[in-house]
Amino acid sequence: MDRPLIKAMMGVTIACPEPEELIDILVRVCGWEEVNRGDIDRELEDLWGIAKGSAGSKWVIVRSPKSERGMIRVVHGIDRDRTRPMGTRWSGVEIVVMNELDAVYNKLKDHPAFEALNHPTTYDSSDVGANIHRAFYGKGPGKTHLMFTMAVTKPTGGYDFPAAESTVGYIFSVPLVSTEYDRSLEFYEDKLGMTSILTNRQEDGLWHQTWKLPSGAVVELSILKGDAPGFGLGGVELQGYDTRFVDPIPFEVDRFDGGTCLATYTTEKIDTVFDVLRDSSVVQVLSGLKPIRQPPYNGMRAFSFLGPSGERMEISEADWG
Repeated sequence: MDRPLIKAMMGVTIACPEPEELIDILVRVCGWEEVNRGDIDRELEDLWGIAKGSAGSKWVIVRSPKSERGMIRVVHGIDRDRTRPMGTRWSGVEIVVMNELDAVYNKLKDHPAFEALNHPTTYDSSDVGANIHRAFYGKGPGKTHLMFTMAVTKPTGGYDFPAAESTVGYIFSVPLVSTEYDRSLEFYEDKLGMTSILTNRQEDGLWHQTWKLPSGAVVELSILKGDAPGFGLGGVELQGYDTRFVDPIPFEVDRFDGGTCLATYTTEKIDTVFDVLRDSSVVQVLSGLKPIRQPPYNGMRAFSFLGPSGERMEISEADWG
C-alpha cells in the first residue's frame, strides 16, 4: 500500500448524561463555538449501529474557532464507570492549548462538571522524538478523560506540534487503549496503511507518572498518521496496557460507550476502505456505505465499524459540512 487509506480525524463523539454541561465547559470556559445541531433520527442510529433512542434525540457539534477538524459532537449517554487507571477503547481526548495553560486549568478546576485529576505539570518526551510540554487532565461529563497540552519546546523528531488559532485549540489526539496492542497495530498499519511516526515502550516513565502505574508495568505506544499533510491532525494514538490497568467494561454492539465513544475519520478512498474492512476478520462493519442526508454529512457517504479492540469508528468521504 503506497499511501494510508485514512486521511485525518474529523472529530469525536462524546456521550454523557448531561450534554449541556459538556457544551458549557467547551463553549463558556474554553472559548469554543457551537457550529451545528440537529436531531438523531433512525438514519444516524443505523449509521452508528446503535439502538433506537440510546443516544437521546439531539446532537450538537462544537469546535475551537476557525478549526476545521478536531471537533466534538455531543450526544446523550451514560457515564463511564472507571475502576482502573485507563479507560478502555477510546479513553478520552487531548486538546492543544497555545498559551496560558495554567489559566485554563484555573477556570476548569472550578467548573462543577469537571474533576481535575492533576495540576499543570511539565513533561519531557524529547528522548522519544517528541517535546517538552506542559499538561493537565481531568474527567469531564461522561467521565471521559480530557487532557489539555501546551508545547514548551519544539519536537525533536522532525514533526511540528499542533498549532491553533485560539488559546484552547482543537483535538489533536484520541488515545485508543488496548490490551491487544500487537493485533491493533497490525490492523492500522497493514489494513489501513497508517504510518507510525512515534513508537515507544516503557516500563517506567511518563505514562507511569501520569496514570500512577507501578514501575515495571509495560506501556506500549504508537502514534499512527494518516494521509494528510503535516502532523497533529488526529491520527490514532494506540496505547497498549496489561489488563490489570484497563477498565473491564465490555462494549455493547448497539450502544455507545460512556464518554468518548466514536472517532470520525475522513478518506478520499471510501470505497476501498469499505471493501477492506468488510473483508477483515478483526473488525465488524456496522452499517452499509451510503449517503447520509443529515448534517454534518449533507449527502456525503459514510459508514461505521468496530475495530480490533471494540473501538467504534466512523469513516466519511468528506469533512463535516
